[in-house]
Amino acid sequence: MEIPMDVVTEEILTRLPVTSVMRFKCVSKLWSSLMSSRYFNNRFMTAPISRPHRGIYMCLQDFSDYRNSVTLSLAPDTTSSFAVDHNQTVTQKGWYMHQNLGGFMCYVLLARPRFYNPATRKLVTLPSPIKFSNLIRESSPDKASNKVPKCYFGHDPVNDQYTVLFSIGVYVNSPLGFLTVRSEHQVFVIKPNKGGSWKKVAPPPGFRPHIPAEGGVCIDGVIYYLGWYGADFCMLVSFHVRSQDFKTIFLPRREPPVTHVEKLSLIEYGGKATIIDQTSLTDKGRLDLLAVEGSKWLRKTRHLKPSQLHLVDKNTIFHVKGTTQDGKVFFIPPDLLSPFHILSYDIQSNDMRKIDIKGVPDHWFSKDKSTVELVLADQIESLAYLET
Repeated sequence: MEIPMDVVTEEILTRLPVTSVMRFKCVSKLWSSLMSSRYFNNRFMTAPISRPHRGIYMCLQDFSDYRNSVTLSLAPDTTSSFAVDHNQTVTQKGWYMHQNLGGFMCYVLLARPRFYNPATRKLVTLPSPIKFSNLIRESSPDKASNKVPKCYFGHDPVNDQYTVLFSIGVYVNSPLGFLTVRSEHQVFVIKPNKGGSWKKVAPPPGFRPHIPAEGGVCIDGVIYYLGWYGADFCMLVSFHVRSQDFKTIFLPRREPPVTHVEKLSLIEYGGKATIIDQTSLTDKGRLDLLAVEGSKWLRKTRHLKPSQLHLVDKNTIFHVKGTTQDGKVFFIPPDLLSPFHILSYDIQSNDMRKIDIKGVPDHWFSKDKSTVELVLADQIESLAYLET
């Protein structure tokens, strides 16, 4: 008795683990084509079966030679520790993992944006952005550090299209002798089987030029990131992936002003773009949260429990990464020291815990210039493949 192909597809293949599906791609060209399609991935993601989460990936970066960078897969070992799964180690996958989006690790290497699916081990590399205007290129010829380029990754759920937004901000000398800010933007829309290309996008009149900050999020087809337009003036920039419209919401001033850009972090929490301000974390045990609702800010303040203040008693500016499906945010120390640990913070219950990281190769702790970055991939495994 022959089993109809639609039954094989709908009732059998979509219920298998990712590793099994990848093996079945070798059966025939037809099966390989089917399992690489968006149709099959959508069916796979909506199959009525419980799938394991991929966990968390830790990126170790060697500043002396980025080619030595590795990405380690972490899995819960106990309630207070993660262990490295050395079978899932990925080498040379980028200097900085920007975002996790729909099962893809999104990063930039050698000025080229890249999408990597750790489940399928498929990599898609986009071309470098096109040249910017003379104002941007010639603004600070002797000070390359004055140019701040950033990439943000987005997905349009309506058209199922992935997009990369490239923003660059520069400091330029005004005729009056003081520094002003200029910025320009480009976008790359990945079109199935048609590739795509970079094009410049013009913000609306009155849009304030800014220096783009590290780290963006994409929520319901809108990319969000922070932009600085002065020493202590910050705003939230939004870019609608489908309409390619920019909007801005200025952050309320605080006293004293934020003196370190790194003390503000942007995450998704409760389906909203949310800023975590850790300015008063180490000295007062206080976290300030700003969530955007329409064009307004909703403010919340959290004070750590007295029994947990010792976890942040050092003068440390943490990298903030969030949010897991159960509402936890990770605070990562900037330096890789042995024994290494991170902090897990539950915003809802106001509970912070120490999580030990076990199994990091010893040679990483002896490097003069190494840093650590965590990428949250707390979602169901995906077979997503970009058709370029």
